[in-house]
Amino acid sequence: MIIVQISDPHISVPECDFEQLYQTKKRLETAIEAINRLDPKPDAIFLTGDLINCGQMDEYKILKKVLQKTDIPIFLGIGNHDNRENFLSSFGSEPYLSDDNFIQYSVEKQGLRMLMLDTNIENCPNGLLCAQRLDWLEKTLSEKPDIPTVIFMHHPPFKTGIVTMDRMGLNEAEKFGRVLENHPQVMRIFCGHIHRPIQSMFHGVMAQVCPSTSHRVLLHLSDEERLATTAEPPEMLLHHWDGKQLVTHSAFTDDYPVLWELEGALY
Repeated sequence: MIIVQISDPHISVPECDFEQLYQTKKRLETAIEAINRLDPKPDAIFLTGDLINCGQMDEYKILKKVLQKTDIPIFLGIGNHDNRENFLSSFGSEPYLSDDNFIQYSVEKQGLRMLMLDTNIENCPNGLLCAQRLDWLEKTLSEKPDIPTVIFMHHPPFKTGIVTMDRMGLNEAEKFGRVLENHPQVMRIFCGHIHRPIQSMFHGVMAQVCPSTSHRVLLHLSDEERLATTAEPPEMLLHHWDGKQLVTHSAFTDDYPVLWELEGALY
């Protein structure tokens, strides 16, 4: 099974300066086209938040039209740039969503359980898993303790060293960590938010950040505050599950030519 993760498309309306700078719609379309060309065909696509840039209905309409360009099942999560009410107005009929107040759900395919968490705080760049959301996670994990599980969420639960982004991180992350300690079936945590490929351990679980399909945040590991974006190429993550092991590959969304290929047998 191949699960594609893309994150932080930040879809915006055509006339705004943000769209003129980042061309978010075009870049998400490029990512979807790249996913459609993958062989073998992926089984699912997970989007880990900041689906749009300003929380507007017009942005969600653009997003929906772009996502209709693939027939691969898509599962959406929200980030700090999203508006939960407008998201539900646009995508609330999706069958994987529950009637809960939060965008949290479980999907199970080929022996792997995939949970989406909602870290959105209204009108705040930080994330939070409040008591209600953590109770849902505890209950959901307790229902099937023997099934390998991965978690998708927007805000990474660990500090990245990019101090300006870390100030907009997941509040009270240790409470989330204490839930994980009770559930060893959780294999991986897949996040977004930072727009860069980053990995770290968190309470015994490998956590990984997926880059944006739109733009990169500058790699700045000084203690001085700095926030900038770069023209580094957009990426996506491909999670390969063989029934026992989960392996993650990073792939650019743009095409790069094959320079050399072996002909015939290697040995």
